[in-house]
Amino acid sequence: MRIDRNRMNTEEKAMLELHSLYQKFGYSRYKMGKFEEYDLYVRNKDFIPTESIITFNDMNGKLMALKPDLTLSIVKNYRHIPGFVQKVYYSENIYRASLSAHAHREIMQTGLECMGDIDLYQIFEVTMLAARSLAAVSSDYILEVSHMGLIADILHPLPEDIKEQILRCIGEKNIHEIHEIGEAHHIDENIIRSLEILVSTYGDYRKVLKKLETLPLGQQGRQALDQLSQVLGLMARNKMATKVNLDFSIVNDLTYYSGFLYKGFVNGVPSAVLSGGQYDKLMERMGKEGGAIGFAVYLDNLDRLDAGEKNFDVDVVFIYDENDDMETVYRTVRDHTASGNSVLVERAVPKKLRARRVIKLKEGEVVTVEQND
Repeated sequence: MRIDRNRMNTEEKAMLELHSLYQKFGYSRYKMGKFEEYDLYVRNKDFIPTESIITFNDMNGKLMALKPDLTLSIVKNYRHIPGFVQKVYYSENIYRASLSAHAHREIMQTGLECMGDIDLYQIFEVTMLAARSLAAVSSDYILEVSHMGLIADILHPLPEDIKEQILRCIGEKNIHEIHEIGEAHHIDENIIRSLEILVSTYGDYRKVLKKLETLPLGQQGRQALDQLSQVLGLMARNKMATKVNLDFSIVNDLTYYSGFLYKGFVNGVPSAVLSGGQYDKLMERMGKEGGAIGFAVYLDNLDRLDAGEKNFDVDVVFIYDENDDMETVYRTVRDHTASGNSVLVERAVPKKLRARRVIKLKEGEVVTVEQND
């Protein structure tokens, strides 16, 4: 059966395109259930806030949860094979609290995970797939990239509680508060100056890296700059870096994330439609060997794109009554659908439905009642 992509909404088309893209690069479909033992999230409550999780007791009295996250479940079931990586993709619902709506939401995600003995090529491949995933959604996109290794290097001398405060400021691009924290805790001026440069520098990777090379970095920071240069340089040589920016205000928990971070945006959607990164430290905390990197595309956010593009809900509304011959009705519907039109058969046009054309039978002949082209 041929799939008519013109009849799909943006979310449906994106899922189909993303599945095809990931399969081309050797990723296998990963299927999982909707439930997970609540204890998994308690053990990793810094990664997923437990107060937003929907829980219930199963038939055996075990406390279960509707999954608020997919990465933890995939990592839990991962088995390391030395020298190899496991590449999987998924399309699943997660369940999270919406702070703005004060309610839980069911969110559809499509994404991928690359786990095992990952190297710089695997990091490049995931970065490239993040950019191509956004391109599958819209040609008007931006992929923003950061690296926790560079941030960790600069913050290395500071106590953990101060690191958390400054990480929040970096995410908010709040240079003023960074200076206030520096004064209050007598932080070395070189660290504050490095953070100021980090927060205020954004854009093309070549210009950003050139400026960051002047920072007084240690081995971890230099390695981060080298990885960014190699990965984004390969992207540029393959004409995939024009819509990629470095933005170090993209931060995450230092106890879980260790390398590349991603945020993806498309024009017409105010929030990120893609996020992810490298979470080697999560693997270590869960007793798994190897590293891991991945991202998720939030398909539910794409419905905003349909609102501006879709002029009609259906091509044809066929109005019939009990006196019409059913065979004639069906034959008419069949002919229209065979021509590529969508057809809704109703006794009356539903309120607020936007139809390109309304038809009915009159003395056995099809007549147009309304035309909106």
